[in-house]
Amino acid sequence: MKLSRALPRSAAIEAARRAADLAVARCLADLRAAVGHPEALVVFRLQRAGDALGLSGVDVVVDGRARTLTPVGEHLAEWTALYGDLLESVGRWTGTPCPEGLVVALRRGSTDLVGYPGEHCDHWDGGPDLAVEHPTPDPFATLVEPPFPECCAGHRVHAALESLGAPVPSVRGDFDCDDPQD
Repeated sequence: MKLSRALPRSAAIEAARRAADLAVARCLADLRAAVGHPEALVVFRLQRAGDALGLSGVDVVVDGRARTLTPVGEHLAEWTALYGDLLESVGRWTGTPCPEGLVVALRRGSTDLVGYPGEHCDHWDGGPDLAVEHPTPDPFATLVEPPFPECCAGHRVHAALESLGAPVPSVRGDFDCDDPQD
């Protein structure tokens, strides 16, 4: 393969990466605007609706005060669209489908995005399927690893949910799993 052919392909890949990163940044800006505060914990709650999962509410925690938004009417469409945009943009950015149980920890300068399985069985360990920080931190910025629970997006969000006594946004499915029972 000639080098001249490889350059346009890698430029296209880099352009796609930048576009995916920009899409996540725009969704997060929309979420900050919807919440009305630059720092908040946002938990998208799911509910079973027939054979599918749907958005049933949004828990928003700002300055230690929690409120639950139950999307109805016009608000249902707005929050459902924002939730769908987040799932899609995070999925494209990470290159993997974003789990449906989404928790977003908005902070100044960065955001933790943690996705839990939409449905789970009794054998689920409670851990997230996806935990990332946006923008992606520079791995060489510091060689000292911060202590738990501040070490990564998954631990920070878990600690925040635990301090609120809030469950993860997953729904227990009514199906049998293949894991052996104890």
